[in-house]
Amino acid sequence: MASYETSIIKSSRIECLDGLRALAAIWVLVGHCMLLTGWQIPIVGEPDLGVDLFIMLSGFLMVFHYQLRQEKEPWQRPETWLKFWTRRYFRIAPLFYVMLFLALALGPYLYDCRIIIDDFLSRSHQAPERYLDGSLKNIVAHLTFLFGLVPNLAYRTPLPDWSLGLEMQFYAMFPAVMLLVRRLDWIRSALVVAAAGCVIVFAMRLLPIHFPMPSFLPLKIQIPVRDAAGRSRASEPAAIYPVLGTGAAAGGAALWRRPGAGQASGA
Repeated sequence: MASYETSIIKSSRIECLDGLRALAAIWVLVGHCMLLTGWQIPIVGEPDLGVDLFIMLSGFLMVFHYQLRQEKEPWQRPETWLKFWTRRYFRIAPLFYVMLFLALALGPYLYDCRIIIDDFLSRSHQAPERYLDGSLKNIVAHLTFLFGLVPNLAYRTPLPDWSLGLEMQFYAMFPAVMLLVRRLDWIRSALVVAAAGCVIVFAMRLLPIHFPMPSFLPLKIQIPVRDAAGRSRASEPAAIYPVLGTGAAAGGAALWRRPGAGQASGA
């Protein structure tokens, strides 16, 4: 077992996760198709669960690659943060910008098509601003990936792009989490981050602040934190992480209730 883990660490990828990522992608695709056609299959028809799987993999893989580079690129150096953010940005931004341009350009046509679909399925119509908002504020918020921080802009294009804003927030805070881990152990770090997320979400409910999609990181922080902690199993007791992850996930689910879960999955 030890030799197997050593061979994995020496590689820059984990091949067994490729199939899992493919299944998650198919899950999201099929789930959105079902939302747009009216078909209902339990679990499969919930594409947001497929997105959660991607978030879990992201948390795991971020720490995996951190462990590969921790001697060459220690997080105490500011240039390590910059390199990490630059790699993450260029991995996501170019294709997203192309799709964003097409979505905004085709917004009126896509909105007409969506009205036909909603009428056929006897659903209430989508908010027109989601398809028709070509304002400078909305465009700048999406170009800078800040749209996930603003409730009114978090679901404001024809794209199901809320998860990209969420992912960028995770990347933004990841170096700070790694520094926290250096001061504390993995379990205490995970508990601190998860507790901070819970406090923020409770405060949002009291204000009240409502996001149409969980595009704000505290609403999903239990998922990447659980699998980031799980990646450290070689140096920490492994049995605690499924318990911690299950408890954090249950807490996150209880704190955030989506109205109309069937239509709020990004379709």
